[in-house]
Order: sequence, then structure tokens, then C-alpha cells
Amino acid sequence: MAIIDATGIIPTTLSEYQTLLRSAFSSAFGSNIDLSAKSPQGQFVDNLALSMSQSDDAVVSVAGAINIFRAFNSQLEGLAAILGINKNIATSTIVTVTLGGTPGTTIPQGSRSRSDAGDLYSLNDATQLDAFGVASATMSALNTGPIVLLAGQLNSVVDVVPGWETVTNIVDGATGRNIESDTAYRQRYFVELFKNALSVLDSIISGISEKDNVTEVIGVENDTDAVITIQNIDIDPHSIAMVVEGGIDQDIADAIRLKKTGGTGTTGTTTVSDPPNADINFFRPSYIDIEITITTTPGLSFPANGLQLLKDRVLNYINGISLIDSGPGFFELDGMKISEDLQKTRLYTPINSVPGHSVFSLTLEDKSDPGDVDLIETDLNQKIRFLTIDDINVVLL
Repeated sequence: MAIIDATGIIPTTLSEYQTLLRSAFSSAFGSNIDLSAKSPQGQFVDNLALSMSQSDDAVVSVAGAINIFRAFNSQLEGLAAILGINKNIATSTIVTVTLGGTPGTTIPQGSRSRSDAGDLYSLNDATQLDAFGVASATMSALNTGPIVLLAGQLNSVVDVVPGWETVTNIVDGATGRNIESDTAYRQRYFVELFKNALSVLDSIISGISEKDNVTEVIGVENDTDAVITIQNIDIDPHSIAMVVEGGIDQDIADAIRLKKTGGTGTTGTTTVSDPPNADINFFRPSYIDIEITITTTPGLSFPANGLQLLKDRVLNYINGISLIDSGPGFFELDGMKISEDLQKTRLYTPINSVPGHSVFSLTLEDKSDPGDVDLIETDLNQKIRFLTIDDINVVLL
């Protein structure tokens, strides 16, 4: 059964359960018992092992549901909602329109018009034309999402309403949005959580995270009188070290200066000067570009686009690129984080999400230091990535 200790949950795999059960059956009924997959006893063992393995998987899933870093969908929403941080729902583009026609005509709520791009919009409230045969109203796109509508692009009446003749928008529509992704929701959760944090370091991280185009930030501090080394990076005494991906140097420096306490130094290789104030230093991440080769045998159920799916899902797993892919086994992930190590066996998660194939071998290498390795370690200011999708090689046997 699954082992729960201080490090987390270690599930027993299906093959491990099969081995344990076969050993137990052999001990109970003798070594001559037929436990092949075609025998009744073998099928019973396999089904029992599958049930036990699925129970372990359920335990892992429940544990993940209470971990903000691993929870997803409704699990993540429930955890964040405890602190009043709710996921942004999908919205429709809304636009102010001018309706025209016969004076006194009432145009019912829900009456539709069509834009030049073919998108349908419906009237938000029933509206009566005035004595001049015009009225101002609002309409919303029937479909949610970032549908752009520029001034003058909504002109066609769709539903026949006696007395309603024209519709037009003299201003741009307020563009809608898709439902917030788990990745963006989780990031906003921490920004909201640490915005007024008592911890100065957390408050600085939050302040940097809010700056435009900042995609990731981590920070450490050294409150001792001596230099300390964290993941191969020396941190000056009484200093903080921030590693920031994205954003503008000056914005990041401003956020650090605003939140840090007086007398606290800053360590880093990027420097922003603002005389007579002290320089603000921080790190930009350097990248470890990796390459992998998957050698696999496709079966009858291997998708027609299976080779591309393998590449896309592995890329998404490492780089955190959102894909338009809702097929079986798809998952949304944040990608590798700054200072996060990569164990080769982790790559089997995205690889095995594509059905119908059997992996023969997998190689992982740092492109700057070629050679198959089981683990790629990072410094505090390093991040693992694929430079391009071409660094994911798939060999079909």
C-alpha cells in the first residue's frame, strides 16, 4: 500500500502489487499454481493489483487536492476561495450600440445582431426606441472569450423585430476573456496572499510579481554576518537575492526599493543605479537548454498525430507553454521553475499521457555538456528549458 511519511506519499506501482500478490498466492497455493495472464488465477491477481493500485492513485490525488502547488480545477478553486481569492470566469465582449427604427418600438431582450466577423451579439435588456426612432443599449457576444470588436463593425440585424431596422456601434467593444487558467490563478493567489505579508521577503516577491510582464520571481535572504552559498550562488551578508524572469529592470528595482527595509543589501548580477540611493542588484535567470530522445513502439491505438502530441506535451511539461489540446490525458502545468532540478523519470508523466505506445528508451542531456544523464541540477539563478521543440526527438520503432 502507499507509504505516507515526512517526505510525502509514495504509491506502490501496479507491477509492484502484481509481484507481491503473485508471491503471496504462490506461498499459499504452492509454486506450481498457474498465474499466467490467461489463467483465472492470473486474471484475479491482475484485477486485484489494479484495484489496489487505483486506491493508491486516489490517495495521491486527495493529497494533491490540499496542496496549493498541485491542486487543479475545482480543487485549486476551493483552496483559494477559503481566502476569498476566486478564479476569474470567462466573460463576453460587451459593446454600446445605437439601435434605430420606428419610434416607440420595443426591441426584446436577447434580440441578436451580427458583426462583420460573423460573431453574434444579443441585447442585454429590452429597449424602446424614442420619439426619434433611436436608442442606446448594450449588447454582449454570445460566445465568451477575447473577441475583438472595433467601432463600426456591428451593423447587421439578425432577428426580425417589427420596427427594428438598424444597429451600429460607434465605439470599440470591451473585449471579453477566457476563463483564468490554473497557472495564472495560482500565480495570482500568491500575489494576493503576499501583498500585505508581514514577511519582508514575501512582500518584495509579491511587489515584483505585480510588475508588467514579470513571469516568475523567487527570492532568498541572508540575515547573517557572513557570506552564505545557496545552490552555488554566494549571497552577501544582510542581503536579499531576487531572481526575476521578465519585466523591465527599472520596474523590478523600484519594487525592491519600495518594499525592502533600510540597510538591507541586494545581491545580483543585474544592477540598476539611482543616485544618490544605493544600487539595486538582482539576478536574471540563465537557462540550461536540454535535449531528449524518446524511442518508442506505437501500437494500434497510437493517435494519428501521436508523434506531434508527444513533442507538444513534453514541451508543455518543461516550458509551461499552454496548448490548445483537450484530448485524453492532457494536463495543464506551470513548467520548470527557476532553481528546480529535473529528474529524467519525471518525463514519463507527459510521455505516458499519450496513449497507445511503449517506450523502449529515453535519454536526457544538457546541450552544453552532451551525454545521457539521470538528473540535471540547477543553480539558484538557473532554469531548465527546451530552446525549441526540435530538441525533442521521437524515434518510432
